Amino acid sequence: MSPCPHLPPLDRVYTSEDIAALGKERGRRFVETCLKYAQCLWLDGFPAKSILLINRALSVPRDEVEPPYRAIAWMLQNRPSGRFIGNPRRHWQHYATRMNEGHKELRIWRAWACWFLACRILPEAEFPADLEQIREEGVVEPTHAQIASNLPPADLAAWSAVLDELGLAPAATPTLRIRRIAANELPVVRRLAHEIWYACYPGIIPEGQIDYMLSIWYEPGAMAREMETRDVWFALIEAENIGPVGYVSFEKVPKESVVFINKLYVLPQMHGRGLGAAALSWTADRARELGADRLRLRVNKKNATAIRSYLRGGFAFKEDVVTDIGSGYVMDDFVMEKVIG
Repeated sequence: MSPCPHLPPLDRVYTSEDIAALGKERGRRFVETCLKYAQCLWLDGFPAKSILLINRALSVPRDEVEPPYRAIAWMLQNRPSGRFIGNPRRHWQHYATRMNEGHKELRIWRAWACWFLACRILPEAEFPADLEQIREEGVVEPTHAQIASNLPPADLAAWSAVLDELGLAPAATPTLRIRRIAANELPVVRRLAHEIWYACYPGIIPEGQIDYMLSIWYEPGAMAREMETRDVWFALIEAENIGPVGYVSFEKVPKESVVFINKLYVLPQMHGRGLGAAALSWTADRARELGADRLRLRVNKKNATAIRSYLRGGFAFKEDVVTDIGSGYVMDDFVMEKVIG
């Protein structure tokens, strides 16, 4: 294996004994020794252990040593095939949410900064989040902006530089317009649905189920009947200079002060830019106008991207629901709800 170009060059072999020899010293020498030992472990084919040593280096609040975010990103991008690297995304999720005392806040946000790099570099299907912990402990994964606002200046500069260099920083939220549409624009919803579902749902539900659900729920005639018989709202999410990039539909639940969100989808190339949050906020305003004090929705249990967005938007898990939708297919969902009163 090639050495990591963003870790210190080696003058000799480093081992755990070099760390132990420093005793309780936690200054520059400790950080540099951790990083040199991490380089040795990387060269010996132990990337997971190497990352653990970088974590130890990040536990020290020393401004004169540049935080090694560039080394982490390089390792994730150059992870060796056939070598155990674990699940860095899940590792940093656990590290951030189960932090012990000792510069706790600083270490939490450094862990989330590393987690964000893992999220942007590693495929989520291969390196998933720990959804069980998220659900049981109420973990809400932070946004880029939240991490940035909690990092000290030196960390923020180093982390941001890596994101910018690698093209990993999220794009800015475009100017949006969200507007209710009439039945004559439902073909636009159908077109967006086909593009979004075939891009996002493989691996979550079978391809045959994608075809089936699109055929029964997204034909303009079927959607128009929903508008007529249940007073379902359909709205387009439009980005300035781009046009329609997503859609939302919802309805007031009879005899309840609840608005149920049937559909909320955004083109995958627009993910991470605040469009879903804007659509949820717009829907909450409309729900209040309809006399509702809660929003409710269903989300596929394997749709980690959507679940993350809803948790960030203030939704909480309410129950599990499995529904037979015909032709041998089922919907295996979480029901989530948010109080908006």
